[in-house]
Amino acid sequence: MWVIEDIRWTATVLLMVTGLMVVALGGTVWAPAGEEDWLGAMMQAVLVEQAKEGPFWGTFAPYVAQLEVVRGQLLNEDTPAVYAAMNRLMDMLEHRENEIPSEVADRLFDYCYLVTPAKYHDVSRHIDRFIEHQYGQAIG
Repeated sequence: MWVIEDIRWTATVLLMVTGLMVVALGGTVWAPAGEEDWLGAMMQAVLVEQAKEGPFWGTFAPYVAQLEVVRGQLLNEDTPAVYAAMNRLMDMLEHRENEIPSEVADRLFDYCYLVTPAKYHDVSRHIDRFIEHQYGQAIG
């Protein structure tokens, strides 16, 4: 099981680095979900983690609720409100609100980077986290 998690982590990091390199070179960034279905992909990721937790599924209720806030703001076509709501979700994940496991919070935080269009969240938070993970401390 740990080998699979290590492979997933490595693949995630490689995707992030590749994406950063492409952006730095002026190209486009590939994401697993199209812009129109990124929120569905993020919601599905939270629901999958919730299902894995068994009897503690209620732990993820605030995360699902926050994604519903994001959905409402998207329907209102309010980009600044979507940005704020997604960054609130990222705050929740960083602080492990509602006592979700660290590994799950990290996985969802990283997945957020992969699927969420940059205009809807603070990408620098992901970059800072990646640098900190690689070098053991934040740079800057």
